[in-house]
Amino acid sequence: MSVVPLHTPRWVPDEFLVEAAIGGRVHHDQLPDHDRAWLIAQLSHRGYHNAVIADWLRCSPRTVQNARAHPVYSLTLQLCKAESDLLRKSRPAPTVIGLTDLVRERDRLRDQRGQLIEQLAAARAAITECPPPVIILRPAHTPRRRRIPAPTLPLFEIGDTA
Repeated sequence: MSVVPLHTPRWVPDEFLVEAAIGGRVHHDQLPDHDRAWLIAQLSHRGYHNAVIADWLRCSPRTVQNARAHPVYSLTLQLCKAESDLLRKSRPAPTVIGLTDLVRERDRLRDQRGQLIEQLAAARAAITECPPPVIILRPAHTPRRRRIPAPTLPLFEIGDTA
């Protein structure tokens, strides 16, 4: 007779797991199959390839490919695509007023950059003389003399010990 739990806790993805995997702090053996499939789906949705994901998780690209066969992978990937589509549709479309503000800001920054370049050129022109270059002379390499070892007492006497 098997025991079936009456209440299973709801699975919630770890919000820092993706960043930890990108940083190389997650090993594929540390994750259960569904977490591994979820993580690989998240990384795949962000545009990373099998070889990169395998390098981060310290496994073979074949292991990553096998995790893509898990049902959690396909469900997570569809969810990620739906969320990104919803986010893209909810953003306001660029308006002509917004574009003109951006063009005005770009022109202002270009003018400011031009002024800074002119100020730098004027400061360089004000410096008429450059200090003389410093030349460092090093003495020629002299060969080192061999060190003569310090005399030591013999460990035993040589010769007759009568």
